[in-house]
This record gives sequence, C-alpha cells and structure tokens, in this order.
Amino acid sequence: MAYRVVHRAAGYTAEQLFDLVIDVERYPTFVPGWEAARVSDRRENGYRTDQIVRLMAFRQRFRSATTFERPHRIDVTGKGDGVKQMDMSWRFIPQEDGCTIELEVSLGLSVKPLQRLAETASRDTTRQMLTAFMAEAERRFGVNLSTINSTTPPTTAKGDRGRCRPMTATA
Repeated sequence: MAYRVVHRAAGYTAEQLFDLVIDVERYPTFVPGWEAARVSDRRENGYRTDQIVRLMAFRQRFRSATTFERPHRIDVTGKGDGVKQMDMSWRFIPQEDGCTIELEVSLGLSVKPLQRLAETASRDTTRQMLTAFMAEAERRFGVNLSTINSTTPPTTAKGDRGRCRPMTATA
C-alpha cells in the first residue's frame, strides 16, 4: 500500500483550510487528476462522495465516506473500481501565525502493477495535491503570509520506509 504523511506550515486559519478541504465538489476545478465529485447522503458530521480520479493513465471510480470535526480534522475512506482501499486524513493544527497541515494518505489498488506505480508516484502526487490546495487557498483567501516571513521548519514527507526528508519548495 502506498503511504505518505506530509506536514506544511500555512498562513491561513484552521477554519479557512478546513472549509477549503471539505468542499470536495470543487476539487475537479483545482486538484490535478480529480475529474468528478458528487456528494450524497449529507449528515451533520459527514457525507458520502462518488468520485472519478485519474491515477497516472488510469481513471478510477470510487465511493468515499467522509467524517469530520470542524475545524480540526477530516477523515476520508474509499473503495471502488480498482481501488482496494483509500484513506486520507487531514489535520489542521492551529499555530500563532496560521496552522500546520498534516496530510496522511494511503492507497491500495487491486491490480499489482498499478499498485507498484502508485507507490512510486505517491510522493509526487501527494505533494502536487497539497500544492494545488495551497494555490487554491491563496486564490480564495489571499497571500499566505507564512511563506513570506516564515520561521517554521521546512515541509517534510514521510515515506513507506519511515524516512523523513525535506520536500522541495513547491510542496
């Protein structure tokens, strides 16, 4: 199973980023590879979503269940066409100058060759996804001030073998 954990300091409030991430129906307009998302079965602290996502050259349809605790946590689990298991957890940890985002993603695909490709591509895919969310946050909320005068440590990613290393500035 491909697994990644990414941390990112952001000059936005936990509430702003929570509202951005919970708005799954708008993902196709700004997240690379997200082709469709339709929410159903809305409840007080969750909903279900039918989604189509392009992973490399393959389109994957899956249904996910989302639960949340506003504004600190969003957990998503999913299964579907070729997606054996997908888990995504977002945490928004308030800080003095915004918040820290923790994004944890694990993806298991039913077809072994695709799983190997997903494991290889997961670092870049998770980084691209987080970059897309930060660009959308800037579009919706204005400039992320923590990236101008940051004293926080660089973003890190933890891979399949538990190593922790700095990510590039594009993360």
